[in-house]
Amino acid sequence: MVIRWGRHGRFMACTGFPECKNAKPLEGEAQPAAAVETDEKCPKCGSPMVLKSGRFGKFLACSKYPECKTTKPLATGVKCPEDGGDIVERRSKRGKAFWSCSNYPNCKFATWHKPVLKSCPDCGAAFMAEKWDKAGNVTLSCLNKECNHKEEVKREETVSAD
Repeated sequence: MVIRWGRHGRFMACTGFPECKNAKPLEGEAQPAAAVETDEKCPKCGSPMVLKSGRFGKFLACSKYPECKTTKPLATGVKCPEDGGDIVERRSKRGKAFWSCSNYPNCKFATWHKPVLKSCPDCGAAFMAEKWDKAGNVTLSCLNKECNHKEEVKREETVSAD
C-alpha cells in the first residue's frame, strides 16, 4: 500500500492499480460529509432527496443512487420574475456564483447578485438583490430598471447562505 492524494485528501491505495482497486482512508484525514436527508421527494421515483456537496457546490440528489440518478439544484425560495420558476444558485466555469431560473434553457433570467425574498417598497417587485461594495457594505437594490430603490443593510442583518 502507498499513500495517494484524492479529491478528499490522502488515502492508502494498492500499488497494483488498476488490477487491484483496494483503498483505505488514512486515520485523521478529512472525510467527505455524509449526505443529509431532506423532506423533498424525488420527482421520478418518489424516494427522499438528500443534500450533497459537489465540485460546483451543494445540490439535491435522489437517495436511491445509482438506480435513480435524479439531481436538482438548491432553490433560494425566490420565484423567477419572468416565468415563475425557482431561482437557484449556480457556478460559472471559473467558479463565481450567480443566480438563475431553474427552467433554463427555456428561461434565460440570470443575475450576479444574490436575490433576497423582500419586495421592493417603491415598485412592488417580488424580490430585491443583495449587493456588496469593496468596503464590505451591503445594500438591497431593486433589479427593475425603471426603479432605482436602494437601502442600506446593517452587517448584523445579513445572513450568509453557507
